[in-house]
Amino acid sequence: MVKATLTGLVCFLLFLLLHVIIFRYLKPEERFKTLSVIFFSLAPFYVIAYFLLPPWQGIYSLEGALVFLSGLFLYIFLFLGYCQFYFIVDRSISVRVMIEIEKSAIKSHDFDEIRKVYSFDRVLSRRLEHMVHSGYLSREADRYMNTRKGRLVAYLFRFLKDFLRIGPGG
Repeated sequence: MVKATLTGLVCFLLFLLLHVIIFRYLKPEERFKTLSVIFFSLAPFYVIAYFLLPPWQGIYSLEGALVFLSGLFLYIFLFLGYCQFYFIVDRSISVRVMIEIEKSAIKSHDFDEIRKVYSFDRVLSRRLEHMVHSGYLSREADRYMNTRKGRLVAYLFRFLKDFLRIGPGG
């Protein structure tokens, strides 16, 4: 069990290292896609490392399979948790507003000053372009439409919001 846990943790640490190196020096435009590629590229590393490191335990028994999967799921869940953190850093309106206030000489802004440094139009435009590049929306002239993928996601989340009585959000 220790081997699986350490292997999953090492894979995640390699993921973090590659993330920092790639984002600092290559500056990818499709950032989440890049994170996904790094994550999936390291999954085979987990499998190879797990079977090469002693003590060798096969996955042919239920216990062996569960041990193997425990480390793999650790890697997966660490990545999913990191995605939540990453999207707060990358996309949070609240964080961005606080940074802009802190950057100002007098450490304060009124509503109109905040609107000037953090344009809603730019935020919405960035989000729409991201959804187009991710395949959730398509654009024809000046109109956006859900793709098949976008409709599926919209139905799923509308169901969840209705079921949990969350409201429209946004």
